[in-house]
Amino acid sequence: MFKNLKKLNIVRLFNFQVKERQMIFTVVIALFLLVNYLISGISLRYDASSGKAYTLSESTKKILHNLDDLVNVKFFVSSDLPARLIPLKTDVTDTLAEFKKEGKNKITLKILDPKKDDTVAKEARESGIPELQFSQLEQDKYAVTTAYFGIALAYAGREEIIPQVTDFENLEYNLTSAIYKLVKKDLPKISIIGLTDSSNPEEDPVASFKKVLGQQFNVESLDISSESTKTIDPTLKIILIFDSNSKEYSEREVKLLKEYLNKKGKIIFFVDGVWVSENLSTSAANHKLFSLLQEYGIKLEKNLILSTSSELVNFGGGQVSLLLPYPFWLRTDRFNPDLPYFSNVNQLVFPWVSSVILEKKNSLETKELVKTTKQSLQQKDNPPAGGFVLNPQSIPQPEEKELKEFLIAAESGKKDGGRIVVIPSSRFVLERYLGAGSSNLEFVLNIASNLASGGALSGIRSRVVSFYPLPGLPESQKDMFKYINILLLPALFGLWGGVRLFKRR
Repeated sequence: MFKNLKKLNIVRLFNFQVKERQMIFTVVIALFLLVNYLISGISLRYDASSGKAYTLSESTKKILHNLDDLVNVKFFVSSDLPARLIPLKTDVTDTLAEFKKEGKNKITLKILDPKKDDTVAKEARESGIPELQFSQLEQDKYAVTTAYFGIALAYAGREEIIPQVTDFENLEYNLTSAIYKLVKKDLPKISIIGLTDSSNPEEDPVASFKKVLGQQFNVESLDISSESTKTIDPTLKIILIFDSNSKEYSEREVKLLKEYLNKKGKIIFFVDGVWVSENLSTSAANHKLFSLLQEYGIKLEKNLILSTSSELVNFGGGQVSLLLPYPFWLRTDRFNPDLPYFSNVNQLVFPWVSSVILEKKNSLETKELVKTTKQSLQQKDNPPAGGFVLNPQSIPQPEEKELKEFLIAAESGKKDGGRIVVIPSSRFVLERYLGAGSSNLEFVLNIASNLASGGALSGIRSRVVSFYPLPGLPESQKDMFKYINILLLPALFGLWGGVRLFKRR
């Protein structure tokens, strides 16, 4: 009997191997479902883009964390969007979901289709969200379709809208600034001096600049030339002064500016060291602000800086376009890394800029903001040496020893007084001179945000980094850099394939 028991295979009798496999399979499935359920509410991702362009900025997070009431966000979007807008709809929806997640229980989000619900369509129209027209190619012919693609935000009985959200690069800024305006009881006031005010945006030389500033501030023009003006309103958070070479500041006006600064006021100066007219002739800058700037340790030089890193300018006329790199419209990405003014700022364009020199004084705190590349030089009005040569076809070739870097934007503040920022180019944010790919508006907005509102919206102007300038390279190295970029990867793959083939043989 015991002999028979010894021969008995219990594993085979009860088929344990099969059951063991089934048990393992069941346990694995159960664990997978359990883990999936437990982590379903956790969202993890890594943003490897430059400057964390696809992550909500700290300024946005701070505003959302400090909300004291509910913000209702409604995304009015049609389901029958043109094909090219479908990926954009996904991006916008993802961004809104990030806002809702970061705002926790203070943000509600609804995605509504006005085309499918007449009540929703009426609500969209009452909110000011328009029905947009889009053209697209369908079956070898153009067709025009209509669709809704806007956002409405409501808070404590007030409402802000973004009528068209096709500008995804600036979506985070537009959303955050809309929420900022809703939750702020009184927007900070800033004033512009030196430019003629125009009610027609097409004639306003700073229309885009005002539009950007208006999302965060109450912007108004200020005239201090009248004898009746005895003081500048100290509640003004910031003043922006533009040089147009038609305004000469009197001693009384300079005194008013000094008194405003002494009350801890803040001024951004867009002034020239040398005035350049439209026909490329030069004259002395007659704003008479040189001494005021020097009191704050910033000496504005009476020169013009030119650089091998320059903007393309159209020198053609009529129907002829002649695009040339113009050294007097210089580009630079050499910024002070210790300051928050350059978040999402890739490069700046300075049309006809002068240099500044910082003078150290015990009562002042001075900071360098922007420098040119090291391949830059200066021209001064020195008649025996020839004076200024601004014609792009007549600019003499510089010698290597003349090339160096120059400081072209600076900040200074008194310990118990005001603060100034000097950008020595009066055309820096003017409509006609905003270069493609430049971040001039973003830069000035970041400065204004930090000076006037404690940096509430600083660094969130552009959500997507779409332009990466190449580093400044000598002409002798540019071709080498280009061909290395083109040929290096194919060469590496070819080398790897050759090694594999050699090993097989």
